[in-house]
Amino acid sequence: MAIVAPFGGSALAETFARRGRRTVTVELDAHRRTSARGAAGMAGVAGCADSVEHRGSLRQTVKALRGLGVSAVVAGSAAGIELAERIGWHLGLPQGDPETSRLRYDRGVQAVALARAGIPAPRGIRSADPAEALAWAEARRLPGYLLAPAAAGVPVEPVACDGARQISEAWPVVKRAVARYCDDPYLVLTERLPAPQFVVNSVSRPGADGPTEHVVTDVWAETRSGDRSLDRTDLLLPHQPSARAVSAYMPRVLGALGVMRGPVTARVAYTPGRGPLLVSALAVPGVSPADEALRTATGLDRLTDALDPWGPPLPGPSVPSVPGPAGHRVVRVHLRRGSGHAVDPHLGRILGRLPTVAAVSTGLGGHSPVTGTARSAEVVLSGGDPEAVEADYRIIRAMER
Repeated sequence: MAIVAPFGGSALAETFARRGRRTVTVELDAHRRTSARGAAGMAGVAGCADSVEHRGSLRQTVKALRGLGVSAVVAGSAAGIELAERIGWHLGLPQGDPETSRLRYDRGVQAVALARAGIPAPRGIRSADPAEALAWAEARRLPGYLLAPAAAGVPVEPVACDGARQISEAWPVVKRAVARYCDDPYLVLTERLPAPQFVVNSVSRPGADGPTEHVVTDVWAETRSGDRSLDRTDLLLPHQPSARAVSAYMPRVLGALGVMRGPVTARVAYTPGRGPLLVSALAVPGVSPADEALRTATGLDRLTDALDPWGPPLPGPSVPSVPGPAGHRVVRVHLRRGSGHAVDPHLGRILGRLPTVAAVSTGLGGHSPVTGTARSAEVVLSGGDPEAVEADYRIIRAMER
């Protein structure tokens, strides 16, 4: 399996390697790597058997990968999606039209495509010019706005703005933050939706009769604190109304975005009056500390399913619906970094003693503060007793305080 432009470490390569896949990274050349990934992503990726540097010649890169026996291609970041799709076409493994690659990672381009297809999406504008964005906001007079990178997957949090003054102040701040990770000049200004948001994972593959099949594998509900920082993310069972609603919405979205093969992680808001609305979609396999807990709770292995689209077409849905045993809870608890952007190491060492802790972020059990570019450290709670899970959640928050 070729992983194109992996961002921020080796988790994806190591995860695929544990599932029996020999992996090769396709690294961008020094100039493209610096502009696409920033200082945080410059280190080599462990867990990969081989590495190929793409120096601008697609023919040479494809030749090298073909010689290594590559039979599957995934993007390791938004910066790698277009190149991964071009490589996939030349290897006979199409994932999407390379000429429309932005549909698979650009929030603004996605919103326009959904509107053209008659699919509900948030109102917004994609622009590199703050004056144009301010004029759009002035014409709409919405109750609130969110300013975010156009490229999904860039680790820069959206900024909430009430009006023109805050948009003007936030624009250069967000622009500078984005420039650390990519050279995309575009930001998106969208309406601020006072609605729950969900993380939706899906897998697409060619169907036995030709049309692409899109299957939602798991849905997670986000809860945010008063300052909009991420508090917790709960796995939903398939029969829950919100899970059913976003699962019915996503196949239409994926079709409009031109997804042909492989995994997609999407963020979807749900409003009672307008239904599900796509916030962003990213055609990159997602890896998190909760993956093993998800497999234990549901029997679903998302990363194995992500490999499935490169096998021969099978009749019927290629990924079964998640069985979801009644009452089993999986909760991703997002720890808030204190002063100096560090998590107290004492917290990590104590966490292992709590009965429902299934996993913690790498380094949380060490003897030094946890720092880095991640938005937060994470603790995964999992168990068949919902009250026990909630009790451990309350203990973690009490320890933080």
